[in-house]
Amino acid sequence: MTVLTGETGAGKSIIVDALQVVLGDRVDPGMIRSGEALTRVEASFLVPGGTEEGDPDNGEIIVSREIPRTGRGKILIDGSLSPLSRLKDLGDGLVDLHGQHEHQSLLRTQAHLSALDSFAGTGDLRGRHEVLFREKAEISARIRSLEEGARERHARRDYLQFVVSELESAALDQGEEEDLKDEERVLASAERLLLTTGEVLDTLYQADSSLADGVGRAASSLRSLVEIDSRLAEAADLLGSSLAQMEEAAHLLRDYGGKVQADPDRLIQVSERLALMAGLKKKYGPTIAEVLAFLDSARSELEGLGTAEEDEGSLRRREAELGEALEKLAESLREGRRSAIADFERAVQVELKDLAMEKVRFSISLEEAPHGPGGWDSVEFLISPNPGEPLMPLRKIASGGELSRVMLALKRILAGGDAIPTLVFDEIDSGIGGRVAGVLGRKLKEISQHHQVLCVTHLAPVAAFADHHILVEKSQAGNRTVVEIRYLGGEERIRELARMMGGMEITPSVIESAKELLEETVGLGKA
Repeated sequence: MTVLTGETGAGKSIIVDALQVVLGDRVDPGMIRSGEALTRVEASFLVPGGTEEGDPDNGEIIVSREIPRTGRGKILIDGSLSPLSRLKDLGDGLVDLHGQHEHQSLLRTQAHLSALDSFAGTGDLRGRHEVLFREKAEISARIRSLEEGARERHARRDYLQFVVSELESAALDQGEEEDLKDEERVLASAERLLLTTGEVLDTLYQADSSLADGVGRAASSLRSLVEIDSRLAEAADLLGSSLAQMEEAAHLLRDYGGKVQADPDRLIQVSERLALMAGLKKKYGPTIAEVLAFLDSARSELEGLGTAEEDEGSLRRREAELGEALEKLAESLREGRRSAIADFERAVQVELKDLAMEKVRFSISLEEAPHGPGGWDSVEFLISPNPGEPLMPLRKIASGGELSRVMLALKRILAGGDAIPTLVFDEIDSGIGGRVAGVLGRKLKEISQHHQVLCVTHLAPVAAFADHHILVEKSQAGNRTVVEIRYLGGEERIRELARMMGGMEITPSVIESAKELLEETVGLGKA
């Protein structure tokens, strides 16, 4: 617990204003010191356990905000440029400011539900509900996406089924096209091939004066002369070998003639098959290989579409299961909250009575709301500041000091379960004094067991409970007025407490009273 004290107008509000700036509040350029082009505020936050933004080793977050007199400002979080929205989100989780300020978590009605859950002990139940709610929301979004694409998927599936059926019925085979083209050329010229090869066979071997007979006679004649002149042997051998080749050629031609037939029906079949292939290539790819690859792709995609429909069915079953589980959890949350409301209201009333607000009425409104992450309950804290006045939403209370004490009562009750590490109370003691001031100081001290507490106060009974006492003073530096702070201890702290108790005239008796107050509050604080 740290208190800031000083004379009225010493500049305590400047420190609170600076903290607001670094937490993301709107900035008035008029706050910049005259004659200066900009102002810069920096703060270091040490969060136990760290945060997403902070140093994972020590949980430290350093925020710097620069506000120029003209132009755009600059925000740095741990050295990185950040938008104002991120700073505000971060600030809301780091500090609660209570007074005439905006950073008051319990003024946001969404925080009321969390506060009630903290008091009721339903936080873990709500955590499970939030996890399942997020899962159901994600599944529902996936189902909507599948539904939106259902028409396109059905049309695509019909097309792919047609493609697969068409290509499978075609029974294409790699290399078949070239074989068919060769066969088509032969069938289209079968008569010419048979006529020409028959004429050649006659010329070579079958006519009365065939080439084979002539070559045979010539070879025989030369061999009869070899005995006379051996130089004719080579020519006789060449004629003999050519005769053997002609006989082989004649054999091949007779065999070829037996295989080639003029078959108009087969020619029609081959031409139709090639036309089918040409049509499929025009639709699905420039080559048969690519057409077959398209078939494989269509089969895979068609299988995937079937899997998507199976997934949709599985998702719908899971969505229904989550819906049933969420209804049970939401009902359990409602029962736990309802059963805790009366005790919560009584606890707040006790705290308010201690703070001299015994005439204030506090109530909790629990209404049905659309099913959300926190269940199907809407919770709002209601206050009646004065007898005869109706209960009003907490956020509509006008008095800053009054509101701060209500906040203190709530924070006192919820201290152990409140995750915000730092609480700032600006002049929470407005309008109170005497015994209530001591009660207020003790409650702030108790809260400081769970949170860092910063308190701007004018009451010595409050300041006496502090672990750290900071004095805020104005002084002159050249021709400029500056605000300075310094930590007080020992005699300096006693004299400041005496000033707060007795005004400008600090008598020995007031000094003695300040010592007694400090000794008494130290004992109460330890207790």
